Amino acid sequence: MNKSNYILPAVMLLALSASTSCQKVITLNLQNVASKYVIEANVTDQPGPYTVTITKSVSFTQDNIYPTVSGAIVVIKDVTANATDTLKETTPGNYVTQTLVGVPMHQYSLYVNAANNIFTASNIMPQHVTMDTLYAQLSGFRGNNYEVVPVYSDPTPFGNYYHFVEVKNDTVMPSIYIRNDELINGRLINTPLGGGGNGGSRIAPGDIVNIYLECIDSAIYQYYYGLQQSENQNSSSPANPISNISGGCLGYFSAHTSSYGTIVIP
Repeated sequence: MNKSNYILPAVMLLALSASTSCQKVITLNLQNVASKYVIEANVTDQPGPYTVTITKSVSFTQDNIYPTVSGAIVVIKDVTANATDTLKETTPGNYVTQTLVGVPMHQYSLYVNAANNIFTASNIMPQHVTMDTLYAQLSGFRGNNYEVVPVYSDPTPFGNYYHFVEVKNDTVMPSIYIRNDELINGRLINTPLGGGGNGGSRIAPGDIVNIYLECIDSAIYQYYYGLQQSENQNSSSPANPISNISGGCLGYFSAHTSSYGTIVIP
């Protein structure tokens, strides 16, 4: 991994099941910042186990090797069902659930004790939205390049937030796709991802594309929005997105639903 004006900790995502899983690297700006804990925690409505990853950030002058954090106490609680799961560290820095089952509309809390540094978060998993279908069309921005179109129905009432992950030929694309329902509440949505903007990937005939639709809450939407703005701005030192985890760490805790579709570009 080459150095740039960003440091790339092993931050990210999506502890989903084998049939709907992917991982993505989030770019955080860590120039001239003291080392911090970086927590990536996910609970989904797909079969577990779910994973919490804990690392430490490094300064810009150091090699891109991000120390894992072992020996932490990690607990996720289904507040709605009053069920607590103490996670097991399976490999250094990776903690997995033992019994937890993600359920839409349930509230989940995260507790992490890493060397007596306490981090907490709370998240309500939104209702599940299913991707009805997925198709491809020629992009008006890139000539013969294709763009994919996820089709889904935005539920009512108002206040739904979405994050999309694109996996092309088994490689997770770096583009950040997010939406809210401010202008689309209750409608059938068939808007292409990217549309030639936000670093959308180039898709060609023969490519196999998976699109994962995640229903996220407003705090996680704001996290991705901040990340998207940082990556899009022409600044050498963009701000880190605001974490929804208290205690002074980087990262996020997301309880989200997941739906996906696959298409082979003809």
